[in-house]
Amino acid sequence: MPDKSIHNINKQLQKYADSAISLRCKQPQDLEVVSSLLQDALIGNADLRFEKSKNSFLFVANRFCWEAATQISEDKNYYRVLSGVNIQNVTSVKHQNLTHYNEENSALFYNLLTIEYDSDNNEVTLVFSQNVSVKLTVSELDIFIRDIAEPHPTTQIPNHFA
Repeated sequence: MPDKSIHNINKQLQKYADSAISLRCKQPQDLEVVSSLLQDALIGNADLRFEKSKNSFLFVANRFCWEAATQISEDKNYYRVLSGVNIQNVTSVKHQNLTHYNEENSALFYNLLTIEYDSDNNEVTLVFSQNVSVKLTVSELDIFIRDIAEPHPTTQIPNHFA
């Protein structure tokens, strides 16, 4: 007979798989929701890609499921999920302190703190810890986020006070 705690975890995973996030952001106030969902996401430098011919900036984020943390925190079970993010209408990309992935530079993971939008300059900025950022100039705000895998349990919750 399976352990009751494993059964509860599987039940929670199915619940979150059934409610996978799929959002489109076209307004600055929508970006606040997307930014909060992606806060503390881990993003590999190998998973950041600018598709210049499609004016699209793509990445896969291993995001912490903040929307689930308050519901199940008494069990000390937390979740992360892989989410695909597609930022449309990108005309240029600039970065600060970002190490590109290649044969000489191994994979690095960056902790996404927030996503900012400057409507005066039409710039979306991905702000990471350790003074790393990616600034995207866009002709129009249009961002898609979709969970692309089932949530997986983690015992680690991001600590903003360490």
